[in-house]
Amino acid sequence: MYEWLEKNDVPALVHSSACRNGREDYSSHFITEESIAVLGLLRSAVFVDFPKLKLVISHGGGSVPYQVGRWIAESIHPLFSKNRPLQEHFTDSMKRLYYDSCIYYKDSLELLIRLVGSERVLFGTEKPGSGSAPDPRTGRELDDLKPVIESIDWLTGEDCSRIFEENARAVYTRI
Repeated sequence: MYEWLEKNDVPALVHSSACRNGREDYSSHFITEESIAVLGLLRSAVFVDFPKLKLVISHGGGSVPYQVGRWIAESIHPLFSKNRPLQEHFTDSMKRLYYDSCIYYKDSLELLIRLVGSERVLFGTEKPGSGSAPDPRTGRELDDLKPVIESIDWLTGEDCSRIFEENARAVYTRI
């Protein structure tokens, strides 16, 4: 599949589905599965074999950006890193993927963008979806993310243009 995707310059979206695990609710399952997908991809030889592969990870990459210190430690620890095909810093490996902005929280979006750069974040919303609930503090629905991204004061106009439009065009337009 990866070979075909890369050869044909076709991106893929990694998005989990419904859950029947009694220990996880609906949203927890998405976070767990997307985290497992990111870690599995970055621990494998996928990007060694297919360096131009375009994969978009839903929900800001699950928990990976928010636990990045643990994954950095694992990637350099002698017991765990010896069979790691990508011999680069973990945060550099993270930049091989694209991430959507469906995480509903400004601080989380800021962390994601700082880690992977505005070049790797695609605007996304889930309307209707789990984020359609109104935030009692603002009155806006949580997945009303455009004003949230625009309120990140250190993002430039160029950064916002990438996130809102240019990255999607680069990923989804075939060359």
